[in-house]
Amino acid sequence: MARTCRTSPAFILHVRLQLPVVALAFSCVAWAQSDSLAAFNTTLEGVVAKVAPAVVEVQATGQSTRFGDGNDDDNSNSTPSKSERFIGSGVILDSSGYIVTNAHVVSGAKSLTVKLDKDATQGSRPDETSSTTFPARLIGEFKEADLAVLKVEAAQLPTISFNTNENLRPGQLVVALGSPAGLQGSISIGVVSTAGRQITPDGHVAYVQTDAAINPGNSGGPLVDIRGQLVGINSFFITQGGGSEGLGFAIPSRLVKFVYETIRRTGRVSWADIGVRVQGVTPTLSLGLRLPRDSGVVVSDVIPGTAAEQLGIKAGDFLSTIDGQPVENLPKYYEAMYHKGMGDKVALNLIRDSHRISLEIPITASMGDVDHAAAESNPPSNLVPKLGILCSEVGTMPRIETAQLRSKTGVLVEAKAVGGDMQANLMAGDVIHSVNLTSISNVAQLQTVLDQVKSGTPIVLQVERKSQFLYVPVDEN
Repeated sequence: MARTCRTSPAFILHVRLQLPVVALAFSCVAWAQSDSLAAFNTTLEGVVAKVAPAVVEVQATGQSTRFGDGNDDDNSNSTPSKSERFIGSGVILDSSGYIVTNAHVVSGAKSLTVKLDKDATQGSRPDETSSTTFPARLIGEFKEADLAVLKVEAAQLPTISFNTNENLRPGQLVVALGSPAGLQGSISIGVVSTAGRQITPDGHVAYVQTDAAINPGNSGGPLVDIRGQLVGINSFFITQGGGSEGLGFAIPSRLVKFVYETIRRTGRVSWADIGVRVQGVTPTLSLGLRLPRDSGVVVSDVIPGTAAEQLGIKAGDFLSTIDGQPVENLPKYYEAMYHKGMGDKVALNLIRDSHRISLEIPITASMGDVDHAAAESNPPSNLVPKLGILCSEVGTMPRIETAQLRSKTGVLVEAKAVGGDMQANLMAGDVIHSVNLTSISNVAQLQTVLDQVKSGTPIVLQVERKSQFLYVPVDEN
């Protein structure tokens, strides 16, 4: 049966009576929203007013080849480059003129200048002038965390305080300040995407990721919360088109505070060395080395003569906990080592072939920036097509060269060849000691072991590079 839709007079009267009530309700919601937006706007203005005077522009002057290209190779035949100025940002952390910025902003600079915000000069300064620009000196830098501390001769400067709790959550509002493209006092607002983003498996830092706009020139500037407290130092962004695409990364304030205080106290940052070298675990490393998890930290090398060697730690051991705390990634490992000093002990829990090993190891040395001499290499010889490398056997090398090696057997990478069925991050001077835990003593054996690996099976090489061991995963082209 067909039905028609009709509306009764009573219903019409009911609707007419309710319309004013509905309109009033919508008006109340609109007023409430307006009040909320006005309150948020006032709060945001207050945050900027509080923070902006403590944000500085850092001007680093040096050779043009030093800036922007990331290439430190020495080319003695190149034409001398012109002096160039690089602009970044910084944060005043002490009213006497101590400033934190990125190490990449100031590294290699011949001279440094800091330009203060116009509202930062209300305090007294030694020269009693109205200038907002000061020469700065580098107190120290910690390249592993991309942080540096500068000093200007000034007094009563505004500062930014640390967020000591740092309980950042995805969606939390944050504000980025700095001098992108030299535009001092630029501000952008966004949210925290994640509080601990590890960009590469072997990086020292787990970053605060944000969608707040970060562009060239923001480097070294602050990322603050809605209370105006420092939650990170803006360091870099990832882009496909060259501009900000909502993928910005800041060094967390907990690490910034540690580096800042350590450099002020000692002029440099060192961390505990227990005689091992470690790498971040990837799915390929996990499968190739038969590790218990596809993330975490694995021991890649044990330094001869150290307590770690004496206690029986071995390359391939999976690091489960440090002092009872899980070691989820490499930044967690280094964070634990940063806070250890000479004479302290570290409690380790390792997993080896499904067996748990617990031990306590003393701190006997510290690590810092280490510059190793480049490894020497011989003329190319045997081609290993699968890896696209030219190799020779360690036993055929001159004695003076083998004396520098910690293991006297293996295959030396002489050079990279064109092509190759697989890709591996190998370089001239590397010595391949094993493939998927199978020891290699000559080129023929390397060829045979590679040929025996079934298609789709992960391949992990153990390599000695500049007197240290590491694991190198191999990918198919």
